[in-house]
Amino acid sequence: MLEPDRSRALEKYRRHAADSDRESALAERLRLWPRTRRRAIARLGLEPGDVVLDMGCGTGLSFPLIQARIGLEGQLVGIDLSPEMLAVARERVEARGWPNITLIESAADELDIPVRADAVLFHFTNDILRSPQALDNVFRHVKLGGRVAAAGDKWAPWWAFPVNLYVWAIARRYVTTFQGFGRPWSHLVRIVPNLHTEGLLFGGVYIAWGTVPRE
Repeated sequence: MLEPDRSRALEKYRRHAADSDRESALAERLRLWPRTRRRAIARLGLEPGDVVLDMGCGTGLSFPLIQARIGLEGQLVGIDLSPEMLAVARERVEARGWPNITLIESAADELDIPVRADAVLFHFTNDILRSPQALDNVFRHVKLGGRVAAAGDKWAPWWAFPVNLYVWAIARRYVTTFQGFGRPWSHLVRIVPNLHTEGLLFGGVYIAWGTVPRE
């Protein structure tokens, strides 16, 4: 499979929605995965009042970290393809009483909202990043000069074979295409030419960040 498959992605996320939070919490507690979420959000340089898109927001695990930076005067829009994931995210929002978070059920390439964001986060959203059409549509909703951060898994160098086995075992649960998995951010560079990247977990995980050109 070379291109992302939306129907397969939806099936995968529906299957794992109930376990997503527990698995993420266990991985962080056991230090099985670097703290990419905190690192990526820190790279966004968020400020109070910012408008943020959280693409593929899942169950909303990034929401507390983003909210702590933008405050209630900011606006956070969480977008996800899976209604099951969004149902968990909605429970999280209601439990915290966050009035400034909007949840949207939409594929990235069909997103159409009256928002121009200051920043956009892609956290473990490989299929979105591997779709030029999806990226073009997402960035219609991002201001010129807007900040971008992406994080996810990738193929490590050939010598890190055990790392790649681990990455594959995790990624196959959510990813529908491994095309370009050595550089998952390659389509993003077209939109964000000044993109910086950092490798973690012996190259099996990455963080990428930059700004949308103003002209």
